[in-house]
Amino acid sequence: MTMKIQAMLDWSPEEKAAKAKEWAQSLFTLRLQKATGQLENPMKIKELRKDIARLKTAQHMSAAETAAAAAHETAAHEATSEETDSSKVNRATAPAKQKGTAAPSGKGAKKRAAAHKKKTGGAAAKAHPPSKKSAGASGKKAGSSKAKSAPATSSKKSKKK
Repeated sequence: MTMKIQAMLDWSPEEKAAKAKEWAQSLFTLRLQKATGQLENPMKIKELRKDIARLKTAQHMSAAETAAAAAHETAAHEATSEETDSSKVNRATAPAKQKGTAAPSGKGAKKRAAAHKKKTGGAAAKAHPPSKKSAGASGKKAGSSKAKSAPATSSKKSKKK
């Protein structure tokens, strides 16, 4: 059942689609047999899954090769033809992209941006004062040390009679 990807690349797109459908049905059948306890060789599922993955890879490779060939033909055609004056003008008058600012996108992005602007007052984030731990030696009392000695405890002396 295990196939080589080189053999799959030689198939037509219709053959690849038919095999993909056939193998998906076989995988369903094998999983059903496994669930009912009728599957004799569980490795068949693993092999079939890998074959399906190889087939999908071959389909994508074929599609990529087709797209690359089309792009190559388009680029070659554009290189041989001359540019029109209108395209030169459009490039010269096109606005430059602004760097460093990402436009909010997604659902509710404008509301979030407005809420953030309202919260921060429309300005950049304010600097926080340094914490006590990061204040350094200037924030500590002179003569204090981290390691303090334990207070001396007096032991009870036993009384002799």
